[in-house]
Amino acid sequence: MTRLQAIIVGVCLVLGIAGYAVFGRPGMGDLPMKERQAEIMEKIRTAPETLTPAETLARLEQTSIDQPDAPEPQYYIGVIMRQQNRPDDAARAFQSALRRDGTYVPALIGLADVLVELDGGGVTTDAARLYARAYELDPTEVRAGMWAAMGAAQAGDQDKAAEMMRAVFANLPEDDPRRERFAPMLDAIGREAPAEQ
Repeated sequence: MTRLQAIIVGVCLVLGIAGYAVFGRPGMGDLPMKERQAEIMEKIRTAPETLTPAETLARLEQTSIDQPDAPEPQYYIGVIMRQQNRPDDAARAFQSALRRDGTYVPALIGLADVLVELDGGGVTTDAARLYARAYELDPTEVRAGMWAAMGAAQAGDQDKAAEMMRAVFANLPEDDPRRERFAPMLDAIGREAPAEQ
């Protein structure tokens, strides 16, 4: 380090300490965050539509501290991270939600979606397993069932893919408009759709 650089660093350090002494509040503790959380809670009560993503994230982080066993705050943190194009952070948040409740279907699907995104659209074995588990827990999650079947097809197991698609198709209510879309998919993988009752 040259003498000039050392002088500049020294001046910056002195100015920083002086600025903190004049404008900072040494020893204040957690009061600013508590005040900020109170402001956010008031905003939630009076005008929730005006919350910024940063405020929403701060509230979710505080909720995850207040309710350490609840998967929901971690799940919604993952949703925000994904919206901010931070898939790795989103995956960690979804995993955190699943550590709290391994059967929390939204986090299973959220993590699987991120894995697909990180793989460039391919349904990895892990993603297919997560989708299949989500569908097993909640058969109304038709999309999860379909993605699980796609994972099997991409892995080369056409029989398993057809079996899964047939099961999803069979679970759809008779008047569900998705039944019309499923029949061609089943035909495309070489299996006939179950006959309409």
